[in-house]
Amino acid sequence: MLAIIVGPIVAILIIGLILYLRAQGAKKGTSPASGKRSKLLIHSINDDRCTGCDACVLVCPTDVLELRNNKSRVVRFNDCIQCEQCAHVCPTNALVMHYEGTEPPPVLVPDLDEYYQSKTVPGLYLVGEAAGKPLVKNAVNLGRAAVEHALRNGLRPGALRAGSPMGVTSVDVVIVGSGPAGLSAAMACLQRGLSYVVLEKDSFVASTIARYPKGKKVMAEPYDVRCVGLLPVWDATKDDTIREWNRILEQVDLDIRLRQVVEDIKYEGGVFTVKTDKATYRGQKVLLCIGTRGKPRRLGVPGEDKPHVQPLLDDPDLYRGKTILVVGGGDSAVEAAVALSDPSLRNRVVLSYRGRQFNRVKARNRQELDAAVEQQRVLLLLGSKVVEFKDRATVLLLGDGRQKTIPTDHAFVLIGGDPPIKWLESIGIRYVQVPHSFTRGPTDQLVERLIGRQPDNNRPGQPIPIQIHYEEEESATIMADQSAAMEAVRQAFMQQALSGFKKKKERAGLTIMVPKEKFLLHLPEKMHVEAGAAKVGTMRR
Repeated sequence: MLAIIVGPIVAILIIGLILYLRAQGAKKGTSPASGKRSKLLIHSINDDRCTGCDACVLVCPTDVLELRNNKSRVVRFNDCIQCEQCAHVCPTNALVMHYEGTEPPPVLVPDLDEYYQSKTVPGLYLVGEAAGKPLVKNAVNLGRAAVEHALRNGLRPGALRAGSPMGVTSVDVVIVGSGPAGLSAAMACLQRGLSYVVLEKDSFVASTIARYPKGKKVMAEPYDVRCVGLLPVWDATKDDTIREWNRILEQVDLDIRLRQVVEDIKYEGGVFTVKTDKATYRGQKVLLCIGTRGKPRRLGVPGEDKPHVQPLLDDPDLYRGKTILVVGGGDSAVEAAVALSDPSLRNRVVLSYRGRQFNRVKARNRQELDAAVEQQRVLLLLGSKVVEFKDRATVLLLGDGRQKTIPTDHAFVLIGGDPPIKWLESIGIRYVQVPHSFTRGPTDQLVERLIGRQPDNNRPGQPIPIQIHYEEEESATIMADQSAAMEAVRQAFMQQALSGFKKKKERAGLTIMVPKEKFLLHLPEKMHVEAGAAKVGTMRR
């Protein structure tokens, strides 16, 4: 009798417990079949950091993302397969992914004041993309803002000219990098009568923008910020932008030292000592106008500084009928060797890699290299090392211990680069974590807070205000104009004012290189979507 009464009660309790657990599982997103919580990753996009580079859109295998008004946007979230490739390829951490109901992961940024000066090393400025403020207009504004701020914070024009050590160049401002921020900063120094030098590790000016594909748009973003730097920024193709900047370079005659890699920066007694692989400089202020590409790694062998040895390949079409050595074992090296060995170029290409096999090369690149080797377009030397670069030859140590000298018209050392964060930390730039939504203020306001309202430099062909200082007079302002008469007057003034601290022979013919349409794009390939890949829409159902 007891069993008859207790049995149904127990059954009811068990059923009630099952229903309760199911209800709790539904609330938490628990699958009754698996018992595991289904967590969805969602996108978080910081528009201040997004440059519209299209990398996230290109890599997404299910076309979840689109560029709208040159910003990345999630338009088909239900098609997302949670692969996170978009976050992995974002160069500025503008796009991150995080679980629903949680905060986006913080980002690491340099610890700078509102004028992009290091909080730990006074007088050391970090501007542009490496400072977490990308986009060309921002860089142009910040280059000028940093110089104006330095003038109001301890910079004394000409203070280091007397007593400079032998073999050391002393200037008011040392500028590292010849991109838009560096060029704008140099022009601001010229306008204010400050001595300066621009140190560029590459073999031509504004190399990052010059390497954009032909016809790529350089957008004048952010659109709610005015261009108040000394380089014009407007919606244009990369080719039109570079043509205008070259016109300006020809007029202002900037002191730019190409192919000088900055190795160390020390601050002592209110003076910076900047050492490159070729020279030493002293300055009262240092402006780091660098990107996020990092410092190219070096082999550390004799002759690596020779002009025909390059750390990057810009445009394979520039090399025809040449004997070319490529050094490296990654995708960049393999892609370069394959591109240079195109039959239409008639090059003789040698690929040297110290390893016995390729471990870091995409399958498609390896297939293309194998085909090039089989067709005798590329001579592959595995297990080989460069011993020395000579003027027209390279000495290699082969895998069997023999040394062989091969003729070399051009050499490309493509062995990667060291991220700039490590180097920046080593010279005193501290990094801190901030929320992903962290933004800095409009860059035009920084300039105008210091020198008042400025005209919007948002179209090509505008006159360039150059402030020239003389020992006899305080200053004279001339407007650089395209007319022959004004140009002749301007050149006469420029020669008189700048001859004291410039070496014209080092800067003769400085231009921004414009590569042809075909060149190497190191963007990740589209991921292969497996047949069983679950989209968010399926997971929700």
